[in-house]
Amino acid sequence: MSYTYKDIAKRSGVSITTVSRVINKKDLHKVGKKNREKVEALIKKLDFTPNIIARSLVSKKTFNIAVAIKDLEDIINPYFSQVVSGIAYVLERRGYYLQLVRTLSGKEPPLSPYYLKAIQEKRVDGLILLSEEAKDKEVLELHRKKVPIVLVNRYINGEKIHSVLIDNEKGLYEAAKALIGLGRRKIVFMAGSLEFQLDRDRLNGYKRALSENNIGFDASLVTEGRFEFDKASEAFERLLAQNKQFDAIAASDDVMALACITALKKKSISVPGDVSVIGFNDMLLVPAASPTLSSMRLPLVDIGKEAANMLLKLIDKEKFERLSVTFTPELIRRESIAPYSRKDQAG
Repeated sequence: MSYTYKDIAKRSGVSITTVSRVINKKDLHKVGKKNREKVEALIKKLDFTPNIIARSLVSKKTFNIAVAIKDLEDIINPYFSQVVSGIAYVLERRGYYLQLVRTLSGKEPPLSPYYLKAIQEKRVDGLILLSEEAKDKEVLELHRKKVPIVLVNRYINGEKIHSVLIDNEKGLYEAAKALIGLGRRKIVFMAGSLEFQLDRDRLNGYKRALSENNIGFDASLVTEGRFEFDKASEAFERLLAQNKQFDAIAASDDVMALACITALKKKSISVPGDVSVIGFNDMLLVPAASPTLSSMRLPLVDIGKEAANMLLKLIDKEKFERLSVTFTPELIRRESIAPYSRKDQAG
């Protein structure tokens, strides 16, 4: 038998509004514990499932949320999978569906027109953007058309767009500072791409650590690995071929850090003896590395949860105390870093 909100309300002896709040898990602070338990018990007893079409007509929502990453295959990257896991955790408990969309690179235009159109036509209620590949102009177009949008690990200078941020400048500063504290003076910075604001911020942190310790900045020790193992390997091999001297690497993510360690092993350069290495994100794959990888830890699932909660507040037109929330990375020390004690440097 099919039931409606009205049926649940009548059988529970509460208002339809109360039933709606319990089912949608919204404004639960306005529902007494006794009434909430009555409604929840009846929903379970009747095996009640809301009719999504009727629910959408009443609320004027689709209950679909778009989550944009560079390409769908990137979901295997632990950074994206953990953040998306946090997003899904919140959405599922609020009765929303997650729709993965991609921002494209290369010859295809960022934010493919189909998905841009889908968002603008309200086929989804809002967008969480995890990708740096979408151009600022596409993001601003959505924002100016009042599409609820939350940026993750990204901001646009001068624009008031809600965002969940990472203190990237401090993160790389702390990584480089830790390496310097171990006696390392010639530190490679393996960025993802300096086209991206996050890596420009990390470069600034790297430079600040060098400056505070009277170490000159050497642009030739900065390279880009595009956040991919193969491309990071290629970039690092080119650096090795130039016979550059270095004794440490601070990488902008763990995948690129592991690519560097793999290349060093092939050259019989010891880690951490000859070269100490620190990654960024502290993703699930790290403990399996040999040596185990030191990394700047981020609570990726919590970042996803924060982004989802922020977007749902935007959709519901709730008030915000602040425009953004910032997470600060924490250095997790493992086997890939050690005090510098040898005279010879890598290169």
